[in-house]
Amino acid sequence: MVRILGLTGLALATPQLVVAEVPDDELVGYANCPPGLAKKDPPCVPPGLARKGVTSDEWLGYDADRYDDIWIERRRSLLDAYDIPEADGLLLRSDEIAALYGLVPAPEGQRYGLIDGLPILLDQDDYTSLLLLNELADVTRLDDGLRVAPTAALTQRELMSLYRLPQLADGQNYSVVNGQILQLSDSEYEMLQLIRIARAVL
Repeated sequence: MVRILGLTGLALATPQLVVAEVPDDELVGYANCPPGLAKKDPPCVPPGLARKGVTSDEWLGYDADRYDDIWIERRRSLLDAYDIPEADGLLLRSDEIAALYGLVPAPEGQRYGLIDGLPILLDQDDYTSLLLLNELADVTRLDDGLRVAPTAALTQRELMSLYRLPQLADGQNYSVVNGQILQLSDSEYEMLQLIRIARAVL
């Protein structure tokens, strides 16, 4: 089975799209354990859920419906808490993401997004949530001439090293969303990773 992945080691050495044959169990691990959460304690579990006692085994054992339920619950609270952004501040458009990954155009009423090297397929509420998180985050400016590799799936340490980013305070995280590096609080970062997991296109 051929799947599309931004593998961490290869992405760091040569930030580009990597197409590889990957067994289904490894794909589940990749999709459900974003690089930014892989070195958390417990590994792979979003911080808010880890504080509630969710273990790595539990998290990685959830089925797609359970991830979807968790995301929809969080999405509802996000959409209720903030006004809908007036402008679309995302850098890459849906058709550009489809071209990067060789995906068919998004179905009517949906569009693609890109979080930490993984394409996601979003309905309108998902997309509005991504716009809100983008608006809440600080967009990190890079040195002149330095460009983001949007398909690279990198850990926090790899992002800081590759893009020469400063160390963040506790409770802050970097993430690459639609070709921009964002700085997010733990709660915003957790929401972003929940979208990524619930809406991954593999």
